[in-house]
Amino acid sequence: MFVEVVRLFIVLLTTAAGFAIGRDPSAVDAGNGAILGATLGACVGYVAGGVLGRLLDHGLGMAERRFERTPAHQLLAGGVGAIVLGGLAGVVVLPAALVFPPQIGWSAVGLVVWVGAFLGYRIGARKSDELLAMAGLSSQPLLRTTQYGSPESPAVLIDATTVADGRVLAVVRAGFLRDALVVPRFVLDHLRAIAEIEDPVRSRRGRRGLEMLEALRLQPEVTLHVLEDELPEHDDAHAKLVALARRSNSALLTLDEALQRTAELQGVRCLSLRRLGEGMRPVYLPGEAARLPIVREGKEAGQGVGFLDDGTMVVVGGARELVGQEVDVRITSKVETSVGRMLFASLDSEPEVPNRT
Repeated sequence: MFVEVVRLFIVLLTTAAGFAIGRDPSAVDAGNGAILGATLGACVGYVAGGVLGRLLDHGLGMAERRFERTPAHQLLAGGVGAIVLGGLAGVVVLPAALVFPPQIGWSAVGLVVWVGAFLGYRIGARKSDELLAMAGLSSQPLLRTTQYGSPESPAVLIDATTVADGRVLAVVRAGFLRDALVVPRFVLDHLRAIAEIEDPVRSRRGRRGLEMLEALRLQPEVTLHVLEDELPEHDDAHAKLVALARRSNSALLTLDEALQRTAELQGVRCLSLRRLGEGMRPVYLPGEAARLPIVREGKEAGQGVGFLDDGTMVVVGGARELVGQEVDVRITSKVETSVGRMLFASLDSEPEVPNRT
C-alpha cells in the first residue's frame, strides 16, 4: 500500500511536469505536445515512483527497526537536543544568508542547522538519563503493582528477610494479611543464590525462604505474584525495594529495622512483623507474678536471667544460685531497649537453694 501511494503521487507530479514542459504556447499543435508530455511524464513517474517507493519503504523499515532498539527516553532527549542546537545554530548563522548571495547563504545555513541538529541529537541521546533527572523525571517506566491489588487495598511488597523468617505464613493463616503479596524478581533471585551457596546455615535459610514462598502461593487468603520489573538505576536491594514501593504506592512488609526506617523516611507505608510480634506479647505490669526457668547468671551480683514463653528476657534479683531451676517471680519494672522489652523481677517466694557442698 505504501509503495502504491508513493507511486501515485510521483505519477501525478511527473504528469504535471510533462504537461507543463510539452505545452508550448507558440506552437500550432501545442495541445498535442501537452498531451504527449503528460503521457511521457506519467510513464516515467510510474517507473520512478515504483523504484522510489520501494527505496523509501526499505529505508523507513530500517529506521523503524533502529527506533525499536533505541529507548524512548533517548529518542525524546535526542529530539529535544536536535531542536535546541539546530535552532541555536540557525540563529547564529542566519546573518550569512543576508551577507552572501542567496544560493550560498541559504545553503550554508541549511548545512550548519543540519550539523547542529545532528550533534544535538547525539548529545541528547547519550545524556538522556542526566537530562531527565535534571527535569525531575526518570528514564524508567512507572511501575504499577496496584494491578495486583485494588486502590483500597494495594499490593504488599515482601523483602528477603521476611520470606526467609517464615512468620509471615502464620500471619496470613491467622487472617491478619489478606492483600496481594508481590515478590520482586531480584528478591527471588537473591533467595535462590543463598540456597545454592556452600555455607549450610545460610543455604538452609535460602531454601526455607523458597519453601515459604511456595507455601504462601497455596494459601487461599492471599495471592502471590512475582514482579518481573527491574530497577537498573539502583544497585542496592534496599534502595530497589524503597523505589519500587514509592513508584507503585505499595506497602512494604519487612523485618529489617534499617530498611523500615529508610522506607518510612521516604513516605513508604511499612508493615513490620517485628513490631507486630512485640505488640502481641503478654503485658506484665509491676506486681504481677510469673513462673520461668533461670537459665544463666546475670551481670550484677546475685542476679539470674530467665526467659518467658514469648522470649522476653527477665532479670531476677537473688536468683544467681538458682540456675537450672524453675521459679516463681514477681515483676518489679520493665525497660524498653533497642532489642526489645526487658523485665526486672524479684523472687516471689524463698525457694529451696540447692546444696553445692
